[in-house]
Amino acid sequence: MAKYMQTTEIPVVVAHFNNKPNYLKFALESAAKFNKTVVLIGDKTNEDLWINHWDTTIVEFDKYEKFLKYYTQMTRFSKDYENGYWKRMFMVEKWMKESGYKEVFLLDSDVMTFANYSKEIAAILSNNYMVALSAPEDQSNFRWANSCHCSYWTLAALEDFTNFCIEAYINKNIRDKIDAKWQWHLDNNKPGGVSEMTLLYLWSQVNSQVANTAKVINDMAIDHAIKLSNNYFKNEYKMKFGVKKLIFKDGIPYGYNQILNKEIKFLCLHCQGNAKGSMKFLYYKQLRHLYYLPPLVATIRYKTSLLIKKITNNR
Repeated sequence: MAKYMQTTEIPVVVAHFNNKPNYLKFALESAAKFNKTVVLIGDKTNEDLWINHWDTTIVEFDKYEKFLKYYTQMTRFSKDYENGYWKRMFMVEKWMKESGYKEVFLLDSDVMTFANYSKEIAAILSNNYMVALSAPEDQSNFRWANSCHCSYWTLAALEDFTNFCIEAYINKNIRDKIDAKWQWHLDNNKPGGVSEMTLLYLWSQVNSQVANTAKVINDMAIDHAIKLSNNYFKNEYKMKFGVKKLIFKDGIPYGYNQILNKEIKFLCLHCQGNAKGSMKFLYYKQLRHLYYLPPLVATIRYKTSLLIKKITNNR
């Protein structure tokens, strides 16, 4: 079942289930360009995509089944889409236990890597930290979202977090908080809801050993989302055509931080939503300077379709 190889470096893990989109390969390849051990935790749908593949299709994990027993979906996403985000946390824990790893870097499948995470992130984390997440300063209006799209975990921390995920749907105090958040989204007709990012936020509130990689540390940062000027602070980075304005030095992306008035090196770029099309552009050197085109074209098409619909409806 397992086809992973170990090294002394902290492994990089990408968890993705139910399909193998083109962008997933770019996430894996970019991670492998800078890191020795890159593992795809997936299933039968993508087992032929990556040599270091761990197939969860027949994996039994009572802890995840216990979570599903109490879990209540509080988003408008499809069940399969939503469950994938929860499943990865439990399956990464299971994989770490079976493979003997005590530390891991966990990436979303829409993250482009530009760093050796063991050297760039782990090296600056003191022993006071068991986790590193990306979290904006502004968490008002029930935003309550800490992201693990490029995160560092110890096994002890991940075990504790998955325990918290189960507890959140049993413990009345926590359940009341997530119920209130979901009700706010319903009452105000706002997108989002309660996801693993919500529980990462609530868990972090009672855990002092969580580092924040959205903040600039040693002139470096994790990109929270390429389509947002916000990273830790609001309006933090310069934008261009709806994405962060980037320059590349020796193939590494830098953004201009408008608060610090200096260029900051991004260790990764988070290509959410229609920015996934940028991953191919970011991977190939000859296309890199056009990285902004895919989301720009997608946005123009979407707005054009809305305009056409509005015109035709008014006829």
